[in-house]
Amino acid sequence: MKKLIYITFLLILLSAFTCFAQNKVIPVNIGTGDNKSGLYPIGTSIGKILNINSKVHKLTPNVITTEGDIYNIDSVINGELMFGVVSADVEYRAYKGLGEWAGAPQYDLRSIISISPAYMQLIVREASKIKTIMDLKDKNINIGFIGEGTYLNSQLILSSYGLDNYTVNYDNTSTSLQEIVVKMQDGRLDGFFITSIVPLPVIKLLSETTPIRLVDITGVNKLFLQYPKYKITVQDKSVYPKAYNPNNTKTVSVMTCLVTSSKTSNYAAYIMAKEIVENINVLKRLHPAFKNLDIKEMLQYNTAPIHPGAMRYYMDKGLLN
Repeated sequence: MKKLIYITFLLILLSAFTCFAQNKVIPVNIGTGDNKSGLYPIGTSIGKILNINSKVHKLTPNVITTEGDIYNIDSVINGELMFGVVSADVEYRAYKGLGEWAGAPQYDLRSIISISPAYMQLIVREASKIKTIMDLKDKNINIGFIGEGTYLNSQLILSSYGLDNYTVNYDNTSTSLQEIVVKMQDGRLDGFFITSIVPLPVIKLLSETTPIRLVDITGVNKLFLQYPKYKITVQDKSVYPKAYNPNNTKTVSVMTCLVTSSKTSNYAAYIMAKEIVENINVLKRLHPAFKNLDIKEMLQYNTAPIHPGAMRYYMDKGLLN
């Protein structure tokens, strides 16, 4: 029976390859986030990888800036995007029907692969005198944008410390990471939360123009109780060497993932998995956050089922043994 299923799958793939060999180019929309955010370089890097052999497999990447994780998942489900870059905790909430999708689990969501850890960071002005999260009381802080993973993460962190709307002044007027940076530079903000791969050029520039510090994020039990995809980690001080941090920063990380829909063809999912895995050394050179990528780890953090097309590639290569 298994042999019959395998032969059938190969025939489907052969048919797909024949179709694409007839010069039928298929646009592949990949959703990312704000072009200054951590999702964007992941999406652009995947686009570059997919483009290497596009004349052969006929999938042409189109990397799109979006409103972030939540938008990407909703757009993947409704067919606007073929693939989306999201945080593993957002993927978890969507598939399980939690948070923004309470009571409406997105069972059509499928995983392709995890890419790189994103670090939860609380970045504050040195002049603010904020040393711990408890020092955020009465300070002006941006907690992220609705639709991005940072927004929920920061709320859970503040809730773990008993801080809420009455003790922290939330900045809810900024519309981009660039605007947040400007407000930090001119003193209108004391700090902001961000969950992203590191380093980000916009944060590096901020550290070189404005005295800033990264604050330890610890004791956030609510994160681990509600979402099992988080990991205790440290952010090396060398990431932003101009920041006023004599030591590494204790924090929490979560993987970023590439997701798609169950409606995506087996062919497209197979090719996406294949191109990422077989060009992983190229990927490692595209951004410092990718330098320690390990394929085994990249297959461990999926909440939604792996798409059968991608699954077939991983099984063929013995990567899921």
